[in-house]
Amino acid sequence: MRRAIGDRSALTRPGVNASVARMSNALRLEDYHVTPEQYLAAERFSDVKHEYVAGKVYAMAGTTADHERIASNIVRELGNRLRGGKCEVFSSNLRVRIRQPGRKEFYYYPDALVDCTGLPGRAIYAEAPVVIFEVLSPETERVDVGEKLACYRSLPSLCVYAMVNQINAAITIHRRNGDEWDTEFLGRVDAILELPEIECSLPLSAIYERVGGIA
Repeated sequence: MRRAIGDRSALTRPGVNASVARMSNALRLEDYHVTPEQYLAAERFSDVKHEYVAGKVYAMAGTTADHERIASNIVRELGNRLRGGKCEVFSSNLRVRIRQPGRKEFYYYPDALVDCTGLPGRAIYAEAPVVIFEVLSPETERVDVGEKLACYRSLPSLCVYAMVNQINAAITIHRRNGDEWDTEFLGRVDAILELPEIECSLPLSAIYERVGGIA
């Protein structure tokens, strides 16, 4: 879940330079247009993660225990399966940057992503993810299946966008097929999510491990 930054300003600490401090004050204005550079500078000193949507900044709210279980399961299982290969998984602490025509930029924190470019150690965002996972909740579903779906699919590198339901064992997969996108659905805990794009697969039983009432 996220809130417009007009509801909560970016947090700053002693020692933050004047330009970042001015940005934090400006962010209190709901209609203020924030540049990507301002967003990234302020985010370095914030105790709350924010997503950036073409000039608007949104604070991210907390998650449920089951949301964290599912996201952690995905990261752990992918990490085990991708060990020793060129692709690696990252958790929700790494952003994705999306640049669209007209100089629009977006920065999101997906619940999990797979990158195969060999990101340098000091990278603060990925620009060419191959697979992205978002764990849905009632508060975020509208954004995840609408705005984020459209933005993620604009990434030339992206092959799979998986939206994982946290209430039921159900995953909706958007998979690139040439210039088109196919939609698949898995709705059983004994199903397997095939990911030939990164040469691995994930059983839903592993994704939903310890999630009450599912696995």
